[in-house]
Amino acid sequence: MTRKIMVQLLCRAWSFSTRVITLCVVLNHSALASSIASLEQQALLDNADAQYQLGLAYETGQGVKQDLANASHWYQQASNNGHLNATYNYAQALEYGRGITQNTSRAALLYTKLAVLGDKSTYGKLAKLYSDNKVNIPAADQAVLWYSLAVEQSSAFEAEFELALQQQFNERQRRQIDALQQQEGATPQPAVSGNNQSYNNSVRLNNRVAMSWTTHFMYWALLLLILTVVGYYLTQFKRALANERRGDQRLQEALQAQQRTITALQHKLKISQTAPHSAPVTPPSNAIEEAYLRFGFSPNQRKLLTPTLLKSRYKQLSRIFHPDIQGSEDEMKQLNIAFKTLMAHVKKSQKIH
Repeated sequence: MTRKIMVQLLCRAWSFSTRVITLCVVLNHSALASSIASLEQQALLDNADAQYQLGLAYETGQGVKQDLANASHWYQQASNNGHLNATYNYAQALEYGRGITQNTSRAALLYTKLAVLGDKSTYGKLAKLYSDNKVNIPAADQAVLWYSLAVEQSSAFEAEFELALQQQFNERQRRQIDALQQQEGATPQPAVSGNNQSYNNSVRLNNRVAMSWTTHFMYWALLLLILTVVGYYLTQFKRALANERRGDQRLQEALQAQQRTITALQHKLKISQTAPHSAPVTPPSNAIEEAYLRFGFSPNQRKLLTPTLLKSRYKQLSRIFHPDIQGSEDEMKQLNIAFKTLMAHVKKSQKIH
């Protein structure tokens, strides 16, 4: 009788535990869905950080179905709005063709921009792309890149920047027209002999006149389409340029704050170098910062980071960077190094042994 009562109690306890676990899963899923909806609303309002976080969610499949195409789209939008972390992730998507057509030359342009702004993690990326001869950047694209960086330092380059953008657009249109002309070819007419020769010559002449008018009409239609596209892109460019100018002040303030942080970290590093050799060795601050960037943790998430959350994010990113899935050995190696660095940092900061 006692054994039967114990079995009944165990069954009730198991049923209660199952219900609690199910309720927790449902509540967690509901919270994630609400967070994604909020991010989408902010992203549609051109909030760069929300666009970046939404890209991370689609890339890792956290709170939403994994979709690399959507991830690369939101990384591109955030990059256009000046988000440097999103620019790095979008460059990686272009380099490896994750969710977007592979374009190593475009990736090299973005890595170059980040390198100029002080992102040392892009140096090896650029060296690898150039050593493997995977970069073919037209002069017009390079001019746009360097003028865009020059404009941030001085407004005296704005006229040259707009001219470079126009030349880049014209060059792309010229390549498209050349490709269309190469595809267009004349259809040979069969030779005819006998009494119908003069009649066929007349038909041939009429066909040529008709083809001439058709060709002229196609060229005019193509020219009208080009003018329409040019007007559209000029409007979009002016709008983007206005948004970029509005964000210049915020960007400068963020860069100044970052420079102050770097100066403080360098000062701490000098102090640690003069300390006794028996002091515990900690990873360089820049290595920790690069590791946080590679895992995509925001400043608020870093404060609440635990080894369990870190392992969860590592498993998610492993499904992307693993050589047997979509990544490469180099990416997986860098991910492992970043994981070890963050795990040691988190354990030390939280005094976990």
